[in-house]
Amino acid sequence: VHLTNVAVQKTSPDYHPKKGSKWMLQRFRQYLASKHGPQAVETLFRDMDNIFIKSLQSVQKVIISDKHCFELYGYDILIDQDLKP
Repeated sequence: VHLTNVAVQKTSPDYHPKKGSKWMLQRFRQYLASKHGPQAVETLFRDMDNIFIKSLQSVQKVIISDKHCFELYGYDILIDQDLKP
């Protein structure tokens, strides 16, 4: 399940029409720690950080640098049952 997919979330009893049902990152980390332990969660987030860094490094030479604007880059990271991103 894609955790931010409103089409899925709106069927949840916890869904709020104005606020949705997205978790703050801290709540998500706490949930994962309760299921897998804090060390596994630290490893997961370190692995995700590496994905961000390495993917941005791979396109560093082609990213346009313009002092008059900025760009935002987003990631969707799928996590398997063993907390492998």
